Amino acid sequence: MSRSLALRGFGAGLVLLCALATSCGSTVRVFVNPQADLAYYKKIAVLPFNDLGGSRDGAPRVTRAFVTELIMSNRFELLQPEDFTSTLYRMGIFRQQDGTFDADKLKAAATQLGVTGILRGTVSEFQMTRVEGGDIPTVAFDAELIDVATGNVVWRSSITRRGKGRLPLLGGGTRSLAKLTQDACRQLVEQLKGKAI
Repeated sequence: MSRSLALRGFGAGLVLLCALATSCGSTVRVFVNPQADLAYYKKIAVLPFNDLGGSRDGAPRVTRAFVTELIMSNRFELLQPEDFTSTLYRMGIFRQQDGTFDADKLKAAATQLGVTGILRGTVSEFQMTRVEGGDIPTVAFDAELIDVATGNVVWRSSITRRGKGRLPLLGGGTRSLAKLTQDACRQLVEQLKGKAI
């Protein structure tokens, strides 16, 4: 094999290795409203997350996993998504075509229930992605706490996390979408601790 061919092969391998390495890991962002009194938000209601990624299972799975991590933080008294939406339905408040609720009606319902914050989120990615090393799980979502009285954002957070394929070059990570979702929710709640919850 000529030296130039070997160098080209090495270069191509290096590019593949870099691409595989960057496909793993996570990106986390957290914003906390500096004017928010975080201690004020004790009892919060949870809306089922919206889904923008086209996955049928993504939003309910991420909602459940994120709520589980919040419960384990021992920070909030949570009105579960099913209970909150049941209350909204009984009051004649339904999700609109764009996936949101009428802000005034939502505020009225939350006030009646004695909650000070509403947690909502959106799942933008929940899928297995086919790559050369096999299928890689990916989950991406955002979550935010909204002040019931003002409608202001108390905190907003987002995470994108990728697992690994079959090749050992991909390093750490998980191959399971369910496990990756759980890990992403735990990581995001850990990032929120001390900053927002």
